[in-house]
Amino acid sequence: MQDARNDFDVVVLGAGTAGAAVAWMLARAGRRVALTDVRSFHAAGARWVNGVPPWMFDRAGIPRPEAPERRPGDGPFSLLGPSGRKHVTLSPSPVWSVDMRLLVRRLQRMAREAGVVPVERARLADVEVAGGRPRAIVLGVEGRGGSVRRRLTASLFIDASGLAAALRRRVPLLARDCPPPPRMHVCTAAQAICRVRDAEGARRFLDRYDARPGEVLGQVGVAGGYSTGNVAVASDFDEVDLLSGAIAGGASGMAILDAIRGREPWIGERVFGGASAIPIRRPYDRLSGPGVALIGNAACQVFGAHGSGIGVGLVAARLLADAVGAADDPGDAAATWAYQHAFHVELGGLLAGYDLGRRFSQNLSPDDVEALLSAGLLDARQYAAALDQRLPAVDLAGILQKPRAALRCPRLAARLGPVVARMPLILRLYRRHPERPDERALAWWSRGVARQFNELPDVAA
Repeated sequence: MQDARNDFDVVVLGAGTAGAAVAWMLARAGRRVALTDVRSFHAAGARWVNGVPPWMFDRAGIPRPEAPERRPGDGPFSLLGPSGRKHVTLSPSPVWSVDMRLLVRRLQRMAREAGVVPVERARLADVEVAGGRPRAIVLGVEGRGGSVRRRLTASLFIDASGLAAALRRRVPLLARDCPPPPRMHVCTAAQAICRVRDAEGARRFLDRYDARPGEVLGQVGVAGGYSTGNVAVASDFDEVDLLSGAIAGGASGMAILDAIRGREPWIGERVFGGASAIPIRRPYDRLSGPGVALIGNAACQVFGAHGSGIGVGLVAARLLADAVGAADDPGDAAATWAYQHAFHVELGGLLAGYDLGRRFSQNLSPDDVEALLSAGLLDARQYAAALDQRLPAVDLAGILQKPRAALRCPRLAARLGPVVARMPLILRLYRRHPERPDERALAWWSRGVARQFNELPDVAA
């Protein structure tokens, strides 16, 4: 039965991983929290399998997943070029395979047990803004008797509604400074768990790539520079995990996935999975305002190198809860700014630096991708860091190898060099995000970030 309260400290829009996590954290901090979603809760959030570095659960203060939420898969990860040649093998893979359906369910359960009030099948109809700050939202809540309107007031509203950004686009300050990302900064991704129809056919497939059961074969450049098609046959030959992605406007992730299934007749019927559009540009320069904060895909908090935002969203939830949880007014501009500052200092530079690399990669042809991998300009150490969503460690041996790799591929090295040179500048710039609310300082900082990307700044002066 729906809770009748309408007055809260915090209202979170979006009951996926980031939204459910931050609702749980704030409720544990003693806040009165409502968690809403346009869908029923059992259908909210991602509905497929995602690779998540385990350290991100630790940083967020969320218990690590256990089976069956954590799926089998401690095998190696092999990176293949467009030709199908193996270039890099990581053993074991630094990421865990996690069933998002079960993770979302666990986080929602934790939130409810902490006292969070669930509001399901609730579509945002209106946002009441006074003095530039949202004060209330009006929801159309679907029930057995039809739709009823429900007005919720709160000190803080958190938009965790994903790429749709239901709240962000209705708050004037955020609508101005956080426009929807264009298609060139959106990835269409698809994932499916399928039955293995023919085990012998699956074995022949693995033999073709000198691979073993449980090994992830990640082929990049299958439809241009920023595209991938991954195949992992389970150790018991019962299921196969397929994952694909590409820049919106070209070959879609679903088209790549369907192509894999079409040329591999040993792959049987789909068990579960899904598809989604994911923003892959760097996080918005503005993540908050008085009475409002953005988190997850609504904030473009995604590791753009491979389009994963689950772990980043969980860490962002922790940073937001820590910043506003104990404040007298959780929506106070100083409290929400503290979250924005903490995120950009800890993760903003990392995401922006890798986004610079992503923009470089999506302009490569399949031949360019093959040449870059063959030359060794992308090595195992760098790829492991990217999967783990960390900066690569600097070691003398790796530095000494790069000039030799550049000589093998001078044209691509010349294009890649300026990108690599800008990454340390970006990291330093993000550490200088203004610590306290200061619109002029934020606009100046945003201009500095934009210069590194040859773009206009996000934040208006």
